[in-house]
Parts: sequence; C-alpha cells; structure tokens
Amino acid sequence: MLVVPVALVGSLVVLALGTASASGDTGTPVATVLPIASGKPGVGKQLRTDRGIWSTSATFTYQWVRCDVHFAACTDIPHATAPTYTVVAADIGHVLVARVTATNAAGSAVALSNGLGPVAAKPPSSKRRPSIKGVTKVGRRVREAGDRWTHSPDTFTIRWLRCSARGNACVRIAGKRLRCAGGSCLRVDVGTEWDYKLTAKDAGHRLRVRVAASNGAGRATSTSRPARVVEK
Repeated sequence: MLVVPVALVGSLVVLALGTASASGDTGTPVATVLPIASGKPGVGKQLRTDRGIWSTSATFTYQWVRCDVHFAACTDIPHATAPTYTVVAADIGHVLVARVTATNAAGSAVALSNGLGPVAAKPPSSKRRPSIKGVTKVGRRVREAGDRWTHSPDTFTIRWLRCSARGNACVRIAGKRLRCAGGSCLRVDVGTEWDYKLTAKDAGHRLRVRVAASNGAGRATSTSRPARVVEK
C-alpha cells in the first residue's frame, strides 16, 4: 500500500469556513491532527478513515474522493459518505482520499486524509525471479537484483536464506546487528535487507534470496536460484 501525504499540495491542507475565533470549546473547528485513512487499496477491499483531532466539539460528515496519482482532477465518489468505503473497479489507477467536514454553530472546516493507492486490480506476479550478485566469500557482501513484477507492486520485503551445499534444505538467516550512522546506532534484523554480508556461518552453504511484492490487491513471492557455495 502507498500512503501519499496530502499535505504536499498547499490546497489540500485544512480549509476553514466561517468566522475565525480562538480554539477551545467554542469557535470554528480547526483540525489539529489530520484524518488518517487506512486499508489496502485493492478492488473489493474496505478502506476506513478516522475523523482526525479537532480543536472543538463538532458534528462530522465524510466524503471519499477519487484523484489521479498526482492528486489532481479529484472528484467526489457518489454515495461514498461513510467513514468506510469499499473499493470498486472504477477506482483502479486512482488514489483515494477521505474528506472530513466538521461543523458547529460557529462554522465549518474541511480536512483531507492521506491518500491510499494507486488502486490495484490484481496482486503482483513474478515476471523474473530475483538473482544474487557478488562474490560468495566470507566477509564479502552479496546483493539481490533482477526481479521483475506485474501489476505495479508498491511494497517489497526481503528474506535471505541459508541452504545446504546442494541448494535445498533452506532456513531463514536471522539475528540482530548494529547499524550505525551519524553517531547513533540501531539494532536491525539480519537477512532482511537488499544486501547481505557473508559470515563464517555461511561457509560451505549456498544462499538464496526471497522477495515478497505487495500492492493493494495482494502479495506474491519469488525466490532466487541458489548462489555458488560460500568459500572461507
């Protein structure tokens, strides 16, 4: 799922209507936190938005909006006026946004959620399996390359596998390591990045790499052929 910040476009921030006044229990509502839309943007999937956080009490109405991938040419979706929305075929290729209107005695204000999409018609499928590039020797780095997919996946995950010398009987490479930058360090998972540093545990084994690709309609995986046996 691709989450597009609506605040990129100046006209898509909060629009207040009515007489301005100080925030609090009275006055025109002001969105202090924009609505958050969630869900997988695939045909038949249900999306949901919260109403955000507002400066004052109000009543709320909802309208789902269909936009192009650049947040231009946005149009209201007929009858899509609930906090939830079920994606339909007409949404394919579009980004969906929820518009929340808050109203009280002092006036009304509008806030737009993040965007979900582009909406996918079908889950990804593999056109070309991943491959492993680099010298398979302890201490060297290898990397995943070459995978190709249909139906425009927008999210990818990686899993490196340590296999027997014949390339079968594979197990996940797991553990933690420190990644340091700018004077600070984080503990990150081993075997889940696009490249991998070969260790003594890999000597005598062959590696494979599995890529999972996702879009709003679903998920698919593809696994490389075994690399050469890792040398000490």
